[in-house]
Order: sequence, then C-alpha cells, then structure tokens
Amino acid sequence: MLKNSKFYLVLAVVYTLILLYFTLGNPNEVLPETSIKFQDKIFHFIAYVILAILWGLYSFTGDNKKGLRISFIATLIFGVVLELVQEVVNPLRNYDNLDLLANCVGVVVGTIVVLYYKNLKLK
Repeated sequence: MLKNSKFYLVLAVVYTLILLYFTLGNPNEVLPETSIKFQDKIFHFIAYVILAILWGLYSFTGDNKKGLRISFIATLIFGVVLELVQEVVNPLRNYDNLDLLANCVGVVVGTIVVLYYKNLKLK
C-alpha cells in the first residue's frame, strides 16, 4: 500500500521527539500566548491526531496485519504516560485530566483518519 517505510518511520520518530520536547519543556517557552479558549486542549488534540496519523501510516508500510492496532495502543500509552510523568520531569508542568482526554481523543480521531485513508486506497 504505502512504499518507503524508512521515510514514514523517520517522520514518525522525529515528530514523536518534537512532541516529547514540547510536552516536557517549559510551557511558557514552548507555546505562544493567545486568547483562544481551551488553547492547550486544542493543541493536545491536534498533536495527538498527527502522532496517530504518522504512526498509523508507518504501520501500513510493513507486512504486519496488526500494525494499526499496535500503533493505536502505543500512541495511546505514550499520551497517557507523558501526561502522568510531565509533572515529575518538569515542576513547571502539571497533570490535567482534560489534557489526558484530549490526547486520547486525538489518538482515536487520528486512527480513524488512517482507517479512512486505508479504505480509500483499497477501493
């Protein structure tokens, strides 16, 4: 279906590392100030939609039929663990149930986008 698995792997890993930096970094330095209500939750949602899409696309480059399921579970765990440990790693950060929810919903939506893309490619 998708060719060049190394490209998708590098893209997914680089994005994951960038997301890790933004999640654990100083919140005053990594996010711009805006007047958008729930800005932080929107950023969490979008970040995890992209994460799930990138790892989902990579999962289709291999022969593993369970690849999307594995990428879904892995990105979900990644989002939960990062939200739980960010306060320990950086005292300027704190745990938020709504951030955790935004991460999880983002992973679900991103995975649905990949499934939709896969179904379009198969037709």
